[in-house]
Amino acid sequence: MVAWHWRPPFGTLQMTLNSSSLGCKDKDADDQEKFTQQLKETKVLIKIPEIIISVCAFAITAGFYTSFSFFVMCETGDKNFTVTERITFPFNLSSINTRYNSCEGNVDTVHVNGNFSLEAVFFVVVGILAVVYSIAALVLYCFFSDVYNRIRIIAIVDLVFHIILVVLLLAGSITWTIGLSSMISATALSLIIGENEDLCRGNECIPQKEALYVGLIISVVFGFVNMLLWLSNIGILSWRMHYLKDKFVVGTSSGAEPSGPE
Repeated sequence: MVAWHWRPPFGTLQMTLNSSSLGCKDKDADDQEKFTQQLKETKVLIKIPEIIISVCAFAITAGFYTSFSFFVMCETGDKNFTVTERITFPFNLSSINTRYNSCEGNVDTVHVNGNFSLEAVFFVVVGILAVVYSIAALVLYCFFSDVYNRIRIIAIVDLVFHIILVVLLLAGSITWTIGLSSMISATALSLIIGENEDLCRGNECIPQKEALYVGLIISVVFGFVNMLLWLSNIGILSWRMHYLKDKFVVGTSSGAEPSGPE
């Protein structure tokens, strides 16, 4: 008589469960890799508008010029003249000292109070720093991505530099906004005419052309927009560091061992 023995297919069931578990892990790993790649592409792409806006902000400021003018009508009516002054970067208005022959035959100098060169130069220098670091970061991301992805200290230094530049961009934009507002007030023709009594005493000074600052106002807007872009970049870098934390190398020496799988 033949005896039949049935054995439950536990082995088959265990293999099926293991296969399913491995499939889930592979899917999670693929999803994480795709998300990391998206963050990598985002941090590269965001550098392009950062560079463009930074260049526009400091180029507009450094290359900006405007002018004001007023007409001096002499009491005698035969020596009328026009006072025209140009305002250019770095906007040290106190340096304006053009001499004019007054109605009385004297030589008088036009005076304008105000020195806004510190605010303007600081704004331009910060913009140049932002462009230089953006280009350096692009080179790092595109040509040394393997080193950037493995060595944690490089990513941390990159993040710290982004934070510093955000602070500088914010400070530069606020400082230049205040300076520009003060410069607009200082170059109002009514104030300038009042400060140049030697030219207008006993004569009639007629405003002709107010100084316009539309370009500089646009540069201030670019400054704040650029700061917001760099701020969002910090968020992207922080999230990317979080998702790559298991792949970073601990330490800065060349002999450091990886803390996780490469």
